[in-house]
Amino acid sequence: MSHSSETVNYGPILFQYDLYPEKIEEVGKVKKVISRRGTFALKETSLNEEEASWFTHVIHRLSEIGYHQIVPLYPTKYGDYTVQYGNRTYYLMPWFAGGDRFGLTREETIIEEIGKIHFLTLKEQDFSPEVVDHSYQYLIQRWESRQLEMERFAEESERMPYMSPFELTYLSHFHHMMRMAEDAKRRLKDWYDACHSEKRYRSVLCHGKLSRNHLLYSHHGEPHLLNFEKAVLDTPVRDLAVFFRKAVHLSNWTKEEGGRLLSLYQRHIPLLEEEKSLLVSYISYPEPLFHSVDLYRHQKERYSQIEFVHRLEKRISAMRHIRDFCDLILTPPPPQPLDANTNN
Repeated sequence: MSHSSETVNYGPILFQYDLYPEKIEEVGKVKKVISRRGTFALKETSLNEEEASWFTHVIHRLSEIGYHQIVPLYPTKYGDYTVQYGNRTYYLMPWFAGGDRFGLTREETIIEEIGKIHFLTLKEQDFSPEVVDHSYQYLIQRWESRQLEMERFAEESERMPYMSPFELTYLSHFHHMMRMAEDAKRRLKDWYDACHSEKRYRSVLCHGKLSRNHLLYSHHGEPHLLNFEKAVLDTPVRDLAVFFRKAVHLSNWTKEEGGRLLSLYQRHIPLLEEEKSLLVSYISYPEPLFHSVDLYRHQKERYSQIEFVHRLEKRISAMRHIRDFCDLILTPPPPQPLDANTNN
């Protein structure tokens, strides 16, 4: 639901676009600016000057290489694409009010569009053992540190005279969580060994924050991605891990549906075997479960015990779905039948 916002707060910003609004509404995280020149979306962010420069570079670069399914930025009358005001950064976009495109789900559209972006920006990097070693060590140390935190929480819970429902639920699944973490680390080691063996590493432009909310449709039904504020050059697995960790919560999720979505992506970029290991490693590490513990420890007053338990159990169920999906990812494709006309 939208509600009116004080126009005066945005006057100095909109003046730089020669926009004089008749009405401003808050819709989610953007301001809907209604004026005689039309309706626009004003986004407020915490980007600093360097981050804002990279963000606008990404938008322009995508357009240069032929990807036009992005929500464009409007320049100010001074030619800038972002406005620094106080300690915040703002940028202006067209207002998209279209609904979903007929025939494709939002997840199908997102995975197709991100596959196109990855294909257009794919680059074989010069293999650097130091870069791979650093990435591996950083992630292993981070994951092991998180495991230690979770072990300490388990010990603290066991010492409680009366454990809460959340603590009881956590302890009942604790050893399973640790096994998931160890499996994820083994898959990460598979990726590390394969990178050194094959001496290759690929990077793409990653959106960095894929979400159903970051896909809009024009009134013609054309899809457009937005919010490239966290875009980064990295392995394609980065975007895929974010996507599948969210998709697994959908009501229609099955491992077969996950495999179908991954196949849509691989029509644009087939994953290397080591990239599959990395994807499995990323999505199978039980970080969402650990995050539930963080929320419980630091914001106990925010939810009831029942809500905390429900959140944890929902994420445990999602991790089971992920485990089945990971098995599918790592299953070799069936051999193709030989063409009867092929000469032996």
